[in-house]
Amino acid sequence: MQITMKKIFRNLMMLLCALTALVSCDESGDKIYLDGFKASDLMASASDVKLSVDNSKDVVLSLAWQNPSLLSSDETKPAGSGVLKTYLQVSASENFTSEKEYTVTDLSKAFTGADLNAAAKDLGLSPDVSSPLYFRIKSLMGSNLDAAYSNVCQVKVTPYLIDMSYINILNEKKDQVLTKLYSPNSDGVYSGYMNASSWFHIWGKENDGTIWGNVGQDGHVYEMDNTESAWNIWFPGQTGIYYTVLDTKAKELKPTYIKSMQLNGEDMTYDAPNYAWTKVITTTADNTPISIVATGAEYSKATGTEDAAAVVKIMNYTLADGKMTDSENAGSVNIPTAGTYTITVKVGDKSDLTYSIVSGDQTTPKPTISNTIGMFSKDGSTLYATFTKVSEGVYTCTYDLSNLYDMRFYFIGDDIDDKRVCYGSVPNRQFSLYEEEDDNNRQGWDIWFNEDAKSMESATITVDLNTMTWKYE
Repeated sequence: MQITMKKIFRNLMMLLCALTALVSCDESGDKIYLDGFKASDLMASASDVKLSVDNSKDVVLSLAWQNPSLLSSDETKPAGSGVLKTYLQVSASENFTSEKEYTVTDLSKAFTGADLNAAAKDLGLSPDVSSPLYFRIKSLMGSNLDAAYSNVCQVKVTPYLIDMSYINILNEKKDQVLTKLYSPNSDGVYSGYMNASSWFHIWGKENDGTIWGNVGQDGHVYEMDNTESAWNIWFPGQTGIYYTVLDTKAKELKPTYIKSMQLNGEDMTYDAPNYAWTKVITTTADNTPISIVATGAEYSKATGTEDAAAVVKIMNYTLADGKMTDSENAGSVNIPTAGTYTITVKVGDKSDLTYSIVSGDQTTPKPTISNTIGMFSKDGSTLYATFTKVSEGVYTCTYDLSNLYDMRFYFIGDDIDDKRVCYGSVPNRQFSLYEEEDDNNRQGWDIWFNEDAKSMESATITVDLNTMTWKYE
């Protein structure tokens, strides 16, 4: 008991010393006691605010206040200062039974229309209905003083409905909507299929104005961030169809690259220029069923863009009315009449997968190319440009810059399938060509264009095998 009392006394003495440090003594040695806060005075710039998409980026409400002052038992001798913490509280109830709280360091806070609308939504205000929001300042200094609260300001706010069922996927410059990903539960988890070229750059913009990118630090690939320091999001080095999940809750992007598709167990062919998987089949009986299964490679925070680390996924689908729906088990659809058909799988308008069954062979014939240079995707499957020989060893072409990364120059013999020599760039020397001795064990780097090419409508490319160089202009 004696030891316990000593501890209590020691703690009381320490507390007394801490309080004494905040006040001063008068000349006669009388103590001056700390007596709490004098509350802040809060003012609002408006009493009634109607919100809309049109004023979402404008400042629609400003609040200002003064810092509270500490009170002492002697008005002639003010209390000392401490570390002041200030919070702006917003509530839909006058007694603040629940509230949103903002940490503030200045003596004012401005709300844009989007900011205030988001607060109104979070606090349960009904869209298109004028309802009161209540604002007050909460001030804290140390752990020994109760919080001080300012006067309460009431502002009538008419919010508008924010559709959080989809997110807009923007281009690198944020000035064009490329597609949408969807959130059926409006819970911040967006998904869908989209087309992407290698190292494709995007942003995600929610309808409340929040823009999502990648954490602006090296080594944090596919970690999402919505601050001004964020970088744009980039896809892996494979061009094709991706099942993409943008999860704002987990702050993670998961793009799953469709590596292959099988129709009734047989490989379909990827038509790169049209971002489509195709196969021509001939049925010998009416009502022949077909099923489609894909193999994907899922990238995430754990894998980054490393192809070898991507997780293999088997993706099954049910087929009905031209729509492919993700399913645990593969479903099928019947082709009513025997014959030859072209089956095509593409990304639909709602970021889903669609299929079509068209009579006859509708596939595009292979381009005619022989005894020249061709610029292909790095795996040689997609032809981007065909060169014309202008002199011995020198070839040129005009390229529409549809893709800027991960390409190779091939010398073509008798036809497009006769790829005799593969050229990449000498490591760390972009415009010097490296002739690969073993296409399965490449030593050179893939061909790429610099950032300046993004502003060009097209480029003239010259390959010179005499000097083993290439250029674009």
